[in-house]
Amino acid sequence: MPKPTILTYIDAGTSGVTHVMRAIAREVRPATYELRAVMADDLRHDAALFDDSVLFVMPGGTDLPFCEALNGAPNQRIRRFVHEGGVYLGICAGAYYACRGLAFHAGNADAICGPRELGFVDALAVGSLPQLTGGIAYDATPRSAAAAEIRTTEHLSTTPVSLFAHYHGGCRFDFGGRTSHAAQILAVYTGIEGDPPAIVSARVGEGRAILTGVHLEDSAQECKDALRGYNDMAAHVPMCEKLAKTEKARLQTFRLLLAQAGLALR
Repeated sequence: MPKPTILTYIDAGTSGVTHVMRAIAREVRPATYELRAVMADDLRHDAALFDDSVLFVMPGGTDLPFCEALNGAPNQRIRRFVHEGGVYLGICAGAYYACRGLAFHAGNADAICGPRELGFVDALAVGSLPQLTGGIAYDATPRSAAAAEIRTTEHLSTTPVSLFAHYHGGCRFDFGGRTSHAAQILAVYTGIEGDPPAIVSARVGEGRAILTGVHLEDSAQECKDALRGYNDMAAHVPMCEKLAKTEKARLQTFRLLLAQAGLALR
């Protein structure tokens, strides 16, 4: 009997896929799941791709290549998978991609704005968030990364927990003053006025979409390792040290997200 499969998209536009797949593999029950990396061609041509799948992970990166590769029939397959009971986990760019629309650097030369086909969460994904990074907008370098303070809500943990999570260009979720009965706020940014949503979840048909603007899969040590090779590495080590202060809470919160996705954990 085939094992349930966890799919992670690794095609053009993605980054950090090794971290995501390794982080999930460490936490799920051994020998229970098959972890598989998938490309856009798999979504176009593999008729059995979703037959035994329980989770589709869209990692960070940049979402325009996602649109180019997946708009149309591939997105329709993802939507059908979720509507029929599957779970979509969108991280950073994967979260932008699954909202009703996004406003990334709106009004600037590098703006990326507009509706998105999946539309799993009826919110506008707004970013980046220079309030978290000392005023530096996302520029794909460690200068625009931060240890963002977030706080979980009762929808994720019985007792709210505050922790630092790796932030690098992600979004907040703007529901326009209302939230659908299908949507829940799982965590908020406490370092931004008004404590906007940082992690959200929504029912989609028989399934669920879980979207996070922060990288809970990244440990403090992995963030530090990623700095090697940068001339200004020393300037960013304090961010890693800040992340390390709440490493246990970070891992606990990541595990809670995986549990929300219905995965059996070790």
